[in-house]
Amino acid sequence: MNDTDHDQPYDADHIAIVDMGHTVWALYIPDPEHAKDPQRVADNLLRPEYRDVEMVAGMQRHFKKDGAWFSGWVIEAPDGSNSDGIPNKRQAMKVLRATIRDHFAR
Repeated sequence: MNDTDHDQPYDADHIAIVDMGHTVWALYIPDPEHAKDPQRVADNLLRPEYRDVEMVAGMQRHFKKDGAWFSGWVIEAPDGSNSDGIPNKRQAMKVLRATIRDHFAR
């Protein structure tokens, strides 16, 4: 594929949030056909047909019982920085969406 094969604008409105339980990915999927099934893309991200997909941000659940310093969520921003711990998923999703908006506002 080349750049002319993609119809999705590169903006926050075209990010797919894929919730996999203890991990959530924010994916930019440039191919509109692939974007119709973001879970399939996430499940097969390393396949060659998804090489143009970009993970814009993500979040992961941590547990004290597994050795983490807190129980809650951490957001990884596009610049590689991590948020402080966020105690619940609802709040973490708000921070993830804000992180995505901030990325595209630059």
